[in-house]
Amino acid sequence: MECLSYCISHSIDLALLDNFFKTQSTQYISTRSRDVVKLESPTCKTELIFVFKNGTLVTWGIKRHKLADIIFTIKKFTSKPILALVHDEFSYQLTGKKISIEPHEYFDVDCLKIDPVLDCEELRLSLSYGFSQSVKLQAFENRIDTLAEKHTPLINAISAAGKIPLSRKEIRRVVGEIIETKADLNLISNFLYHPKYFWQHPTLEEHFIMLERYLHIERRLSAINHRLDTIDEIFHMFNQYLEDRHAHHLEIIIIFLIAIEIIFGVLGFHY
Repeated sequence: MECLSYCISHSIDLALLDNFFKTQSTQYISTRSRDVVKLESPTCKTELIFVFKNGTLVTWGIKRHKLADIIFTIKKFTSKPILALVHDEFSYQLTGKKISIEPHEYFDVDCLKIDPVLDCEELRLSLSYGFSQSVKLQAFENRIDTLAEKHTPLINAISAAGKIPLSRKEIRRVVGEIIETKADLNLISNFLYHPKYFWQHPTLEEHFIMLERYLHIERRLSAINHRLDTIDEIFHMFNQYLEDRHAHHLEIIIIFLIAIEIIFGVLGFHY
């Protein structure tokens, strides 16, 4: 079976989404808590969806061909939807005597193994928090890759020619783009800590921590911040260069005007 996670937007209005499924749709039974909406199929108990306010959703036991319609519906309640959906997948099996991640018996992938005795919606939600954080970080990783790819030719041009082929206004626009990305990342930083859900379910936290370590959440977040800081420093350096160049041009103009004034003064003295 598959556990699929998607990042579809910057955020999702859970109140509106919950109200929609309670008043206008019978496709799923909706239950809302602080930062997540649980959607259960009334006809298939193995199908389960967790929708998070950070713009992600995690599905359990749902076939991929069904997801297009589900995502289309949920996107109606999003803010800043992502054009190219970011997704990840994980195989899971109801087997064994514990909760663990082990190599799949037949495929070259890791598999989440869940003790059938321990399997419950609360356990799946605790794991879904980890999958949600991971796919959200993946969306930011893609965004930064695009940002770096977009401006690498500029950096190469500067290295080759020693000049900046952009105006001060264009450089500031790029710096603003970087700052916006950093601000978006900081806005979800609270979500990337251990969710408050585990205050009420402390026995489930160990499974979230296991998944968080497996998915390298903290390491990836640190890498994202480091890459953003590096790009930010480069473009602030460019901006400073442009300001210094502008100041140098002003100095030349002032010297030129003083020279003209001296020349006219000398000519006036002689004539």
